[in-house]
Amino acid sequence: MDLKNIKLAAIDLDGTLLSDGKSLCNGAKETILDAHERGINILPITGRPFHGIPECVKELGIVDYYITSNGAQIIDANNGNSVYSNAISNEKTTRIMEILRRFPCLFEPFCDGVGYSEQHIFDFYMSRFKGTPLEEYFLASRKICSGYDKIFSDASKCADEFFITCPDEKTRKELINEVEKVGNIQFCTHRDRFLEISEKGADKGMALNVICEHIGIDISKTIAFGDGENDILMLKAAGIGVAMENAEPRLKQYADIIAKTNNENGVCEILKKCSV
Repeated sequence: MDLKNIKLAAIDLDGTLLSDGKSLCNGAKETILDAHERGINILPITGRPFHGIPECVKELGIVDYYITSNGAQIIDANNGNSVYSNAISNEKTTRIMEILRRFPCLFEPFCDGVGYSEQHIFDFYMSRFKGTPLEEYFLASRKICSGYDKIFSDASKCADEFFITCPDEKTRKELINEVEKVGNIQFCTHRDRFLEISEKGADKGMALNVICEHIGIDISKTIAFGDGENDILMLKAAGIGVAMENAEPRLKQYADIIAKTNNENGVCEILKKCSV
């Protein structure tokens, strides 16, 4: 695979650039800065909301844009403003919440660069994440609220996505069947019965196309790194698609290159081989 003439590297964070400890591996910062110096645009592209971007990534100081919420938002890193949005309409957001309340699941709508979390849901996740590498992310990315209806009573408020924890696979399938009736909605399933709901077309592949057009880069001159099923469309859109060795098996089917794991600095090993 020819790694020459790469102008942009789209890099997923969790399970890809970040180690399992949610930090950069030794030498990663230096490699990323070197790639930037050689003219390669570094583009973090993540399921996290804007306020969930880890400090170790922000501190690189060379990122112009973040693609967040799995492609629902493109954020200008210099001022935090959205330059592109493909959120769920307020009307559909309300309808989806009504459906979710009929199921024994926990859900959080994402909006304003955070995940809104009712107190009992926040407490549930904190009981799981406290003392783990995810604690810092969860505290930075969540905003406790007294109720979702109050937030979305403002007709201008639209959910970028919903993050849902289902009790079992049967419930998850039933929930998907019901929410599908809302129309123009897409789903991403994850391990441990997690589910994400977003507007149809709000994905990393579409967002990569949008940002390339915005900054004037031919998408054929991009390389994309990922580890999850939510990275499939991004790998298909990019000139070169890279799946981590620790990636979900289905993603590897769409990869041009299999890199070493996120704990072995797999992203940076490939970045060193890229040239402008």
